[in-house]
Amino acid sequence: MSLELWRGYAVLALRDGRRAGAFHGAAVATLALGMAGATVMFTLIQGILLRPLPVADEDRLVLSWQEPLAGPPSHVPYRAADIEEIALATTAFQAVTGVGYNGAFEADWQDGQAPITAHTAAVMGEFFRVAGVDPILGRALTAADDRAGAGKAIVLSHGAWQRLFGGSPDVIGRSLVARHHGFTIVGVMPPDFEYPRGVEIWVTLAAYAATELNEAFREGLLNDVEMLARLRPGVSVEQAAGELGAITTRFEEPGSPGARRGFQPIVRPYKAVVVGGIDRPLVLLFAAVALILIIASANVANLLLVRGESKRNELVIRAALGASRGRLMAQQLAESVVLSLFAGVAALLLAEWSLPTVTRLVPDGLPRLSSIRVDRGVLLFTLAVAGLAAAASGLAPAIAAARLDLVASLRIGGRGPIGSASRRGRRALVVAQVALAVIVVASAGLLARSLQRLETADMGLSSDRIVFVELDLPIERYADQRRRGQFLDALVERLQGLPGIEGATPINALPFAGATGWDVPRFTAEGQSADQVLENPALNLEAIHPTYFSTLQVMVLRGRAFLPTDVRDAPHVAIVSDGVAARAWPGQDPVGQRVKMGGPGSDDEWLTIVGIAATTRYRALATPRPTLYVPAAQFMITADRLAVRTSAGPASALTAVRESARVIDSTVTVTRAMPYGELLAIPLAWPRFNALLLTVFAIAALLLSSVGLYGVLAASVGRRHAEIGVRMSLGATAADIRRLILGEGLRLAVVGVTCGLAIALVVARGLEALLFDVRPLDPSTLVGTACVIVGASVLASYLPARRATRVDPIALLRSE
Repeated sequence: MSLELWRGYAVLALRDGRRAGAFHGAAVATLALGMAGATVMFTLIQGILLRPLPVADEDRLVLSWQEPLAGPPSHVPYRAADIEEIALATTAFQAVTGVGYNGAFEADWQDGQAPITAHTAAVMGEFFRVAGVDPILGRALTAADDRAGAGKAIVLSHGAWQRLFGGSPDVIGRSLVARHHGFTIVGVMPPDFEYPRGVEIWVTLAAYAATELNEAFREGLLNDVEMLARLRPGVSVEQAAGELGAITTRFEEPGSPGARRGFQPIVRPYKAVVVGGIDRPLVLLFAAVALILIIASANVANLLLVRGESKRNELVIRAALGASRGRLMAQQLAESVVLSLFAGVAALLLAEWSLPTVTRLVPDGLPRLSSIRVDRGVLLFTLAVAGLAAAASGLAPAIAAARLDLVASLRIGGRGPIGSASRRGRRALVVAQVALAVIVVASAGLLARSLQRLETADMGLSSDRIVFVELDLPIERYADQRRRGQFLDALVERLQGLPGIEGATPINALPFAGATGWDVPRFTAEGQSADQVLENPALNLEAIHPTYFSTLQVMVLRGRAFLPTDVRDAPHVAIVSDGVAARAWPGQDPVGQRVKMGGPGSDDEWLTIVGIAATTRYRALATPRPTLYVPAAQFMITADRLAVRTSAGPASALTAVRESARVIDSTVTVTRAMPYGELLAIPLAWPRFNALLLTVFAIAALLLSSVGLYGVLAASVGRRHAEIGVRMSLGATAADIRRLILGEGLRLAVVGVTCGLAIALVVARGLEALLFDVRPLDPSTLVGTACVIVGASVLASYLPARRATRVDPIALLRSE
């Protein structure tokens, strides 16, 4: 078929569109909304998952850390000495380096007199060389910067350069101050490079460790790292992991310094870690949008089938004048192509307009935000989607036109087989729409139910009226732990005597600290064999003050809480969560037993268990962590924030802490107060976003499928006026007619729901990683989905059924 002929059909479709403006407007709007959603989601997926990263040979870049062989997964770092040994022994890696395993932590800086808070990452000097990324301004950090006594250099991310310095090229050479030490800005990285996720400033391990006066923290900064490595050409991730496993066994040999048994190296592609946790929700949301687009296309197909029936006479005449089936099909397809192209243009405009709003709604921490934009790839995708939509919406009408029985249609005035074929096609499309809507609604229901369970999960502590207040303690003045402890004790004592303050305690890490919290990778319970120790899980470590349990209202199930007398010179004690106690001393009274950090041969001190506490979700919301509590006075006093239980609100708590701190020491400043709910919103952000967006998609799918069912029944009522008139003449009541039409709609809905549930049973298993305390095949969610869909279908069927009862049988029979 020639291009000229297709052009003629397109012109004819445009002319028809002008005559049927409302029809074409509804069709274009329906398709445009579905295509705009698909375009927005594809733009996110392309920017985050598909666009190449700004590193050299990204498929050869990997990250590695360790996990225990037994127990729940726990991110265990390497030591700097391990990285050096791996570099000497490896044949799989071309180069290796390290990055602080705590990732990008929040640090306070000063630009002159202006305070700055920026997420900072400490890295080894070869970090940027191994990553294969070049700065867009200045230079990168080097090995020479990562030596004791070297000048303190920092590199800015592109986002920090724009946010803090307005993108000024004069930033190179400027100085920022952290902990009273000056750091010189030497470079700015490209826009799309941000590892660790969210980083704004990179500093070398040696430079940042030099600012740390606490010896234990300084050693941790210098030694606790995860490995960034570049594979040699031709080496796979699996081969590298195998070699790394063989190398790390040398760290486990008896008698080796710091022997660590029971850990395995984990090797992951760099890109998988950069976008980790984001890919699955994005793909899920894109799949939901794709289903909505299919439903929208089915709706347009139904509209075109109805329009095809209204054009039966025209098609019959064209066929009688010699038009082939192919040309009849082409004419119908041309109309859908024109509609889809108009919808594609509208979808692009909608996507461009709505994309900034969508990215603002996305929770903080979305990686590669700067790479999300509408570009040529998005344009090609939208064009491809328009083509698919044209085929999906135009195929059924085209087939119906091709099946036209010319002889029968001419004999009975155009009311031939095309009517019955069109009717069957419309019903099949409605069933498909309902089935697809079931999948989207069921998925949204599972995520919503999971979110509800997560929001109401038992935290193991009372979060009501808790406010976290940050303190700025001058490092030189409070480097000594004893002096810091005296100030914190005095501050807590003063606060507890104030009205509106129900309790206060110093804390080291905020709730839901994740990787930035403290860990005990291995512990030994007294009486355990070496093999049993290997089965012990890694523990969350909390160095706490005596008022911790009473302020946060963590239940002490057995024994006692820590006392003010549990000081450095007293016998060293500990409290463990109930899960640790049950695992370490099954069937025994854990109070009075002993535990120590490290393996059986470690030099760590034995700690006597004085209490058993309830398991909490303080460290991670989704997964309760087994916890070891130790008195800060006996372990390490490093707290620079308070948890305050208040009955007067966050602002009053902040004022009370600020005034009390000023009375005790005017050099201590109080920076901000964060209600517990504000911190809880951080781990809930992505589940809420996923549930919200999928719920919006589910509502759209429900409405579109209901509109499709309404359209089919409305057309059916219009076509069956004569039949309805005869039925009413023979005694059928309005209730009988309503039951007839409602029954037809209900049958279509039940078939669609049945098919949809069968598919949803398979699809739901793919959601398991996104669910919390909800089974993928949750019966209540699936039953609720079926009820919602059937209920919406009944409502959609009611209007045509009501319209059918208004038929005047006498007037209708007289006209016939």
